[in-house]
Amino acid sequence: MKKLVIVLGALFIQTSVFPQPVPYPFNVEIKGSGDPVILIPGLASLGKVWEQTTDLLDENYEYHILTLAGFANQEPISPEKGYLPFGEKEIIRYIQNELKAKPLLIGHSLGGFLSLSIAISEPALLKEIVIVDSYPFMAAAYNPNTNVEPILPQAHKTREMIVSISDSLFIQQQKLTLPTMITDSENISTAIEWSLQSDRETIAQAMYELMITDLRDDIEKVKIPILVFGSWYGAKNYGITKELVKNNYENQFSKAKDYKIEIAETAKHFIMWDEPMWFVKYIKSFINGAK
Repeated sequence: MKKLVIVLGALFIQTSVFPQPVPYPFNVEIKGSGDPVILIPGLASLGKVWEQTTDLLDENYEYHILTLAGFANQEPISPEKGYLPFGEKEIIRYIQNELKAKPLLIGHSLGGFLSLSIAISEPALLKEIVIVDSYPFMAAAYNPNTNVEPILPQAHKTREMIVSISDSLFIQQQKLTLPTMITDSENISTAIEWSLQSDRETIAQAMYELMITDLRDDIEKVKIPILVFGSWYGAKNYGITKELVKNNYENQFSKAKDYKIEIAETAKHFIMWDEPMWFVKYIKSFINGAK
């Protein structure tokens, strides 16, 4: 009994003197060893969306594959914290605390937006960034002349609609939307499942913030190389062309110091799923060129 008291006392002193690590508001799967690469999925996606990418990329990397708060069964955070600012702050904290070298950041959609935002806030923290089908200002993808103010009413309505619609209508909406973003039927089913496992308020808040946040003028702060992947094929029936998308990306990234834009031929929004070999080929070329 005396020994037990001594052990418990020692543990108490140790925990008091040496603060225990604070958990991060996202799940991290780490695999491989070498230079660090952080992969951030998009809205309502699981980190597993990057599985094929990491399998095809060089094995001499240490992959940190995130699943963000509130998505695919991850614990949500309080919306009052601001989903994007809080996520950015916590990923920066993770990089500063857990990594010994500057990472390459690869982000899809919302994850790409976060990658750009982190590169703006901490330009010396990263090695390069890869942005997969994500604009500095999402609303300007549809109207290049717009700004935040006229978008606010629509953003509010979108947030309210996502939260308030019934489960059955939400499921129906996902079944209609995701085939315009993904080609393979099995991947469509997987993405639908992830969205149904995601917290609806988190989806709504994240979408709202994406709609009203404009990073176009801040891009000039990014001094590291940027590779941007864009897609057009999922919207071709609405008059969208490859040239139109390329020009839009060029306009939005024009203030960046060092950027390259590649537009996929037939991939929809989930480019890494739809054209994996093409996607990885350009990432490898980008990494080698930045060395």
